[in-house]
Amino acid sequence: MSTLAGNPRHPRHHEIAHKLAVNVFSETAARVPRLSDQSQLRLAKALQSSLQINEVLSTFAAEARLAVPGFSLRYQHAPEKAEFALGLAQAHGCAYRLDLHGHDLGTMTFTRDRLFATDELALFELLLCSLIYPLRNALLYERALRMATIDPLTRVQNRMGMEQYLGHEVSVAARHGTPMSLLLIDIDHFKSVNDLYGHQFGDRVLRETAQTIIRATRNSDVVFRYGGEEFVVILSNTKSAGALMLADRICGEVREAVIEEEMLRASVSVSIGVAELLDGDAPSDILRAADQRLYQAKARGRDRVVALS
Repeated sequence: MSTLAGNPRHPRHHEIAHKLAVNVFSETAARVPRLSDQSQLRLAKALQSSLQINEVLSTFAAEARLAVPGFSLRYQHAPEKAEFALGLAQAHGCAYRLDLHGHDLGTMTFTRDRLFATDELALFELLLCSLIYPLRNALLYERALRMATIDPLTRVQNRMGMEQYLGHEVSVAARHGTPMSLLLIDIDHFKSVNDLYGHQFGDRVLRETAQTIIRATRNSDVVFRYGGEEFVVILSNTKSAGALMLADRICGEVREAVIEEEMLRASVSVSIGVAELLDGDAPSDILRAADQRLYQAKARGRDRVVALS
């Protein structure tokens, strides 16, 4: 297998598959510096000690730098939205497409301020062969965690995912002094929709409403199904005024949407409570504030937004 170096902005890609562990070095074994058995055993044990992708890649990078010093590294796996970087991209580089039995495991790019020698590239390949299975296991673990937080009906994250994300965002906002807001959204008269049109159409209403909310939000906002007919939107770096504008847009777009299934046709509305994180607030505090304002929105006639008590 040939190995090339080039500009990291347009790197040459090489396939690293499981079969390489068996035969990739047959042509170059005489000139490639070998890792000691002790080093290979240490690397194998270290890579298998975690299922967290960042920890696996950090361990790999630390070991690889013992063999080939001075490089920067970037890993990307688009399907799982996994990305890891160590150091800044430099002038010369090579990239490897990682593959196991036809399953894409992402792309690994190494860069440095000077060209990599042939024996260094071969060492990268040897090290990557040790990474394949631990990386595959970490990707599967991350996927399982993500699926555990996805609502199967609406395909947005569920309450578990919301609690995890909200806790993280509250910590980030407190640490950096940045604003954060939250919308608590409830579909008005949803029980009547189920009673009148049936639960199958009610499920369609939930799916369509979730998609309408997503279309109305920004890329930085995250939508969750909180439970039943309730949704939560978490808005990072957003004060209550911006959250109110977004809530009004969601309210209007849901009102205008027409939901159809076979011979059935209906529209729904939503009520929304808006809350901004205050100094010292815990995740439960901002949720409670949004819930109180949602209650007020319903008490005032529904199909509206309340941002202040």
